[in-house]
Order: sequence, then structure tokens, then C-alpha cells
Amino acid sequence: MTNSDQRSIAIAAESELIGLLGKEIFFPTGLLGFPSCQRFNFNRFNSGDGSASPFFILESADQEVSFPLIHPDVVARDYPLEISAEVMSSLDVHSDADLVAMLIVTVRDRVDDTTVNLQGPLIINTASLIGMQLVVDEHPLRYPLLMPPVQ
Repeated sequence: MTNSDQRSIAIAAESELIGLLGKEIFFPTGLLGFPSCQRFNFNRFNSGDGSASPFFILESADQEVSFPLIHPDVVARDYPLEISAEVMSSLDVHSDADLVAMLIVTVRDRVDDTTVNLQGPLIINTASLIGMQLVVDEHPLRYPLLMPPVQ
């Protein structure tokens, strides 16, 4: 793939996700490791104490599996994504403004050990409700959710 076949997209702000709440998103090829899971419900994580949470939940309508998600802006200030024309076509994208990226969170026993997957972002077309998981080799698979305090 040549550079002319790819475009850098601006990642929509977290506020753009509000329109996805309660909607079903279709992932034609499933998610990595879960190819048969294609239909997912998108909701905000309920913290139980009434406080606002930066987390969302992607819950499969096909199997009993769910993924905690977070918007890239919460985790990494510089997170460029190159989206190929082929991916744009697969997502039925008519405007870059319709794209939003989400990161899968890997929850660990210790909060300090929780990571996000920068290597496998989910790209969702908020207009068509079609999504895809990308593989971005130049980003780490396990990026710390919480950075250690500066000493």
C-alpha cells in the first residue's frame, strides 16, 4: 500500500460518542480472536456510584463477551491513525467526521497494571454504524492506562 492510498484521520472527540449510546454496531469481520462476534451494543460503563466514567462497554449480541473501551484522547495525546482507502470503503465512510476510534482496555487485578491496546484500535463509522478493528504495528499492544507519577 502506498502512502497515497492512506489518509490520516482526526479522531472524533469523546463527545461524539454520545450518539452511539444504545446503538448496535456491526463489525463485518468481527474482532481479533472473535470473528463470529459481529453485532455489538455500545453503552457507557456504569460505575455504580453515579459518577461519570470515561469507559464504555462493547457487548456482543452474538456471544456472551464484552470489551471495556476508552477514547484515545483520555490515554494518549498523540495517537495518529492512518486509514487506507480500502478501510474507508469497507466502513462506508462519506466524511472523516463520521469516524471515531476506541481502544480496548485490558483490566487487571491491580489498577496500576491495567493497559489499553493501542495496536488494535476499533474504528467506527457513527453514521452507518459499521466498525472494524485495525492492526497498527507501530503502536504498543499494552500501553499503561495510568502513567506512573513523576518523581
